[in-house]
Amino acid sequence: MTSPSLTIDTPAGPVHATAGPRQDDAVVFELGGAMRGSVHVTGSTDPHHWDQFTAVRACLGPVNAYTTTAPDQDLPRLARSRTGYRGSLTLYRYAARPAESLSPMTSAAAHPPSQKTAAVLTAVLRGCAEHVAQRADLPAILEASRLAVPASSGVVCW
Repeated sequence: MTSPSLTIDTPAGPVHATAGPRQDDAVVFELGGAMRGSVHVTGSTDPHHWDQFTAVRACLGPVNAYTTTAPDQDLPRLARSRTGYRGSLTLYRYAARPAESLSPMTSAAAHPPSQKTAAVLTAVLRGCAEHVAQRADLPAILEASRLAVPASSGVVCW
């Protein structure tokens, strides 16, 4: 079985994202083309219904940035750059209109990306999040994400 792959058009050129096998609560994409590294996509809560896991969150790097920090050397970067970036995008699927929120993106040295680099990072995060949001196993990813939330986080898990 081949891994699902998508091509995301960005201002820096096409980025190829290949989905690895689903982990319990996530899909990790390996990036090629105009960008190198990985994107971690998992389920998340909806801001209007904090106890419901109905959103999809994509984080730059191979790990869930809300629970751990990826080492600087593992952060995604443009193909011709040595600068890795952190950040995330959450995709909310409302019945009437989809929405998204973008966390501030910064380099490993805590500098904001250029406007062009930010556009590339955002397009890649959005493409990976949209891909996972359309997968047949999304309900299993959302449920595993809900179960993975520690009870001390304040999110009700039942």
